[in-house]
Amino acid sequence: MADRYGHGLPVVLLHGQPGSAVDWRAVAPLLWDDFTVVVPDRPGYGRTGGEAQGFDENASSLAVLLDGLSIKQAVVVGFSWGGGVALAFAQAFADRTAGLVLVASVGPGEAFGWEDRMLAAPFVGEALAALTLGTVGRVVGSARVQSLARRYLDGRAREAVTVLTGMTGARPGAAVWRSFVIEQRVILRDVEGLSRGLSAITAPTAVLNGSADRVVPPHVGNRLAATIPGASHTVVAGGHHLLPREHPEAVAAAVREVAERHRG
Repeated sequence: MADRYGHGLPVVLLHGQPGSAVDWRAVAPLLWDDFTVVVPDRPGYGRTGGEAQGFDENASSLAVLLDGLSIKQAVVVGFSWGGGVALAFAQAFADRTAGLVLVASVGPGEAFGWEDRMLAAPFVGEALAALTLGTVGRVVGSARVQSLARRYLDGRAREAVTVLTGMTGARPGAAVWRSFVIEQRVILRDVEGLSRGLSAITAPTAVLNGSADRVVPPHVGNRLAATIPGASHTVVAGGHHLLPREHPEAVAAAVREVAERHRG
């Protein structure tokens, strides 16, 4: 399922892990006067639901979505985990990628902490994710859970609690924590594989990071920009991981930059 706004060159906004289309509510209005803005709930989340998928499967699902909307080509914007989907799409569907914007995107060379590996571990991952993400909203949003998250979690684990309680439309529940664990395993297993096709990406590309991002540090974006031909790299001073929420203007500016380069 996806929201669609405006008219013009299509732009697809892909949320992170966890998340939903709501995560782009500050960015979409900055674009829909000049672009056709498509904002899906990725597989495993929100209205789309179902089973969470890997990077390649998400990319294929996006192609099916675009077919259903009669969109042949789009600028693909991926935030965090969604950046891995955008990279997979650009590699598998080069002729359908008008441009690529990678916002605090996962990428090869990313270091993972103990909490990331615990959340991907059999049984332990399910138990931890269910504790922090799978209970009813009043428990997830409680001061006790927030305190535990701040004390014991870091990286994506801590971000997941923050995102769910503060900005996302993905309702807490079994589907959310299962999707989170599945995608946690995917990133540990498959993120390095994204490097194989980076140098072959021909779409105009912009990479955006926050200077204070502890989830995906700027050096990950620097490596992406150095490997993808012609890619630009912008580091938002003082920006943290949730750039679509904290710095929507910077995200919109990156989209416009890529669109101009596509139009030549």
